[in-house]
Amino acid sequence: MYDNFINNDDILLIINAIKKFQGDIRLVGGCVRDNLLKRQTIDIDFATTLLPTQIINSLVAANIKAIPTGIKHGTITAIVNNTAYEITTLRSDISCDGRHAEVKFTNNWQQDASRRDFTFNALYCDEKGIIYDYFSGLQDLEEKQLKFIGDPEIRIQEDYLRILRAFRFYASICSQNKLSDEIVYSCTQYSSCLNKLSRERIRDEFFKLLSCPNLSNTLKIMQKCHVLEKIIPFEVIPDIMSSDILSDADPLIKLAALLRTNNNCSLDKIKISLCLSNHNHKILVSLLNNNLEFPLSIIEQQKYINKLGKKMYCDLIRIRHAELNLNYHDLVQYIEYADQLTIPEFPISGKDLFNIGYQAGKNLGTTLKTIKDFWENSSYQLTKSQLLDYAKELLKK
Repeated sequence: MYDNFINNDDILLIINAIKKFQGDIRLVGGCVRDNLLKRQTIDIDFATTLLPTQIINSLVAANIKAIPTGIKHGTITAIVNNTAYEITTLRSDISCDGRHAEVKFTNNWQQDASRRDFTFNALYCDEKGIIYDYFSGLQDLEEKQLKFIGDPEIRIQEDYLRILRAFRFYASICSQNKLSDEIVYSCTQYSSCLNKLSRERIRDEFFKLLSCPNLSNTLKIMQKCHVLEKIIPFEVIPDIMSSDILSDADPLIKLAALLRTNNNCSLDKIKISLCLSNHNHKILVSLLNNNLEFPLSIIEQQKYINKLGKKMYCDLIRIRHAELNLNYHDLVQYIEYADQLTIPEFPISGKDLFNIGYQAGKNLGTTLKTIKDFWENSSYQLTKSQLLDYAKELLKK
């Protein structure tokens, strides 16, 4: 493990608080895995032998804010320097229904490890940097092999979201190797059970999957397993994800690129299937309903930037370059131009048109658009006075 990971003052503060109450505590899961992979760690989680009430008491005694976010399942959130850390009592599963687990607390580290999904997600690290590995997770991580702890069918039946988690970790860590036939079979067998999960859980996990690079092969396997169709309810072509231009794009942009491979996709169905916010749905509508044909003139670029905004324009540029397999250097030039461009505010309002003799009505909006198009075609160089002169000419017609 990295010294700066263990020697982080906030982490040591929490560890020392638990130890003062005679509790054993270790870092666990993704933060251990990601540090071993030399990847940035987002969430830092702990496991401890202390019971939830004891965790709270130990944190309070150390002047650490404690929030009982999941106390029923043994999880307390500690807030240190505005950062949240989850601390969870060791536990084992009593029963599972494919969505939720009923747990009991334990002081057995291997029992706690055995309830986790994949071998390299069941790694623990103490304050000395010692790794505890109960299921050969270190070897699997080194060899980039995805393995369930135990029988994949049984583990998937405990929580059907593990189907999507399997594909996410395969894409992010193991894609250079073949996904085992056993996992492919199990994911296929229980793919229909994804419908038992909340759409929010599916959305969150699918967006984490979309944040992975080089998704093309993973999505093809998901199609083969009848998993992708449970998320995107119509045919898409995963090959678009093989483009390096999209490898680090936002998940929503990758989703838009996927959806654009089907000319008849229904965004209303996608909104329901992925429980999208109105904001994200609106972004998808814009990215799917606008198209760009290259090369773009300066005026055309300015018009699209004015219409879509810089970010959405750059996202659409990226998608189109991936679709057409265009030169990366050209993409950079388009984006650099967009970054440098400042679009002035349109200087004409309805009130200005009233003042020169226009009447209220639906034609007023049409006239404003005509004037705005005239202004855009001048590369935004025409002044308010010149535009009003143009408006007066239109009024005479």
